[in-house]
Amino acid sequence: MRRLPFPLIPKWLRYLATLGVAGFLLYYSVLAPAPVQPSSPDPLWDKKLHVIGYLGLGLALAYATAHFRDTIWKRTAVVLVLAVGFGLLVEGLQSTQPGRYASLNDALANTIGALLASAWFVVERGVRYVRPLESTDPVDTGQ
Repeated sequence: MRRLPFPLIPKWLRYLATLGVAGFLLYYSVLAPAPVQPSSPDPLWDKKLHVIGYLGLGLALAYATAHFRDTIWKRTAVVLVLAVGFGLLVEGLQSTQPGRYASLNDALANTIGALLASAWFVVERGVRYVRPLESTDPVDTGQ
């Protein structure tokens, strides 16, 4: 099976981007004023935002850890534990802020987003990481 080339930016930049995603989630979940519900009567609008946010965090973590030499199951577990743990931490921090509250449903939506991100590990089997601008030079990720 031929694997598709996928650019692998430097490790420090992958981790920096992941911190950026986490910082974005932290800011809008804890520090920014609570959002006003949109005019469309979608009872799940907030939960959709949680799923999308933690899907993004999970994907960023999966990409950042592309260099791990562990089995795919260990790497998947690390990504899920970090993403879900961060979601639980953020929910706990929300409970300390006026106008915010911790929600089990929000934590569940965060977990669903992180679980959806784990689908990347299936897709990744068909990917060959390459250094940017050197599309023929594969990067050894130990997989």
